Order: sequence, then structure tokens, then C-alpha cells
Amino acid sequence: MPDSKREPKQKKSKSKSASPAETPKTGQLDIVFGGPLLFVPTVIGGNITDVEVLSPNNGHPVGAVFLPGVWFSDAELNDPQCERWPAPDSFSLLDSHSYLIELTQPSRKKIKPFPVTAIPDTNHKVKPGRRLSSDWEVAIAVKGSLSEWDSHRHSRVETGMYHGSDAPTSTMVAGMHRLTYMDVTGAEFYGASTEPKDYLNANISKGGSLVIMGEIPFHPTLLHERIAIQSLAKLAGLDLHLTTTAPTARPTHVMTHVNFCLQSVIVANSGE
Repeated sequence: MPDSKREPKQKKSKSKSASPAETPKTGQLDIVFGGPLLFVPTVIGGNITDVEVLSPNNGHPVGAVFLPGVWFSDAELNDPQCERWPAPDSFSLLDSHSYLIELTQPSRKKIKPFPVTAIPDTNHKVKPGRRLSSDWEVAIAVKGSLSEWDSHRHSRVETGMYHGSDAPTSTMVAGMHRLTYMDVTGAEFYGASTEPKDYLNANISKGGSLVIMGEIPFHPTLLHERIAIQSLAKLAGLDLHLTTTAPTARPTHVMTHVNFCLQSVIVANSGE
């Protein structure tokens, strides 16, 4: 994989980026999640303290790969044909059990808290409070002080596409998310196999991107997309159904492409 990289960002700003000499190259870890996943942030005092990500029981293979010293731009994350994107066979498949990503951030107390209201509105959010089911295959908890949450790979919510009281109210839904953690000096991926776990631990000082795919790509069918939404609804206890009569038509729906089944769901009250 080419060694070109985007500059790690401290925070969103419309001003020009800092010069390379002023912008730190290490210490930033981007965890990029893609696919039909359920995000359940822990919220205390209106701020996100930890995030749990669950892959529902839907037959999707889940994989992860760490790219030291590589950060993706927004344009690259939104481009399914990004040249720097890791090949499907570079991912280590995750077994069906729970995992913990624990980050070491010496200045964690100095990092500005990330409010739950800052999660982008271009997402399918549902109010917390309902009991989650145990119908998941992979669960990943991330323990660290979050600095940014960006959403990508958006799909438009068309009329008649969904049915149910928990259908998306936003005009767009996202299938990929980048969670940014600053000043990371150590990372443990508990539950992962020894080789990728040790690789992350040995190279985290360089910063980079940990890419976790909730769906290793293949050609989707309508039944496959229905199962993806059905399983998310079952896991989160939602009244949500996919009612479209054909697979989502996109030119990127070709064999081995990196597109995902429609969307993710975030259990977070935007009014907290």
C-alpha cells in the first residue's frame, strides 16, 4: 500500500490546515467502521465516553486491518474505488465473540469531551432505552476519549424504501464511520488473534487507521439487503422493515466491490 497519507486533523475548521511542521504525524488513530453495524455509544453528561459496535447475526464476515501511518481523506472514504483502500484479502477475519479495543491516551483528561449531539445528522439514529437482543455475532467495545465522529458512504432515503415506526427520519443514511482518537500511545485489541493484535500494539506509535469492516464485499441480492436491515432491527428491537422491491441500484454494485448493505444504525438520543 502506498505510504501517502492525509494530515491528521485536530478538529473541524474552515480555515487552512496547519503546515506539515505544525501538524503532528503520530498519536492520531482513526477507527473506520463500514457495513450494516449497530453503534451504541455510552453517554455520560451528554458526552460520549465509550462506544460499542455490534455486527448483527446476518451471515456477514467481519474483518479488521491496521494501516500504520495511513489516514484517509473524506474524499477517499467516500470513494468505493479508492486506490489506497486495503484489498479484501488483507483483512483478518474476526471470530464470533466479543472484543475490546483499549486505547492509552496520556492526556485523555485534557482532550475536549465529544458530545453525543455532534454525531452527524446524516445517520439513522434511534432513541436509547429499549433492550438490545443477544442476536449478534461480533461485538467490539472501544475504550478511549473520542475527538471526532465523521460519517461517510451516504445513501438517500427514498420514499417507500422503509416501513415501520423506526424507519429513518433523515434524508440520508451512512454506511461508514470514522472515529478519531488523538494522543494515542498504546492500543490493545483484546480478543483478536495473536499476530494482528501484536502488530497493532507494536505499530500504534506511528498512528494510522484501523479499518473494521462489518461486511467483506461481495455482490448483494435483494434478500441479502433485506436480511441486513432485518437483523439490525431484531438486534436493536426496532419496528423497521425494508420495503423496496429491488436491490439498491448503484453502478458500484459489482463483484468484489467495497459497497455495503445500505446503512448502519446509531442508538443515541440527539437531544441528550
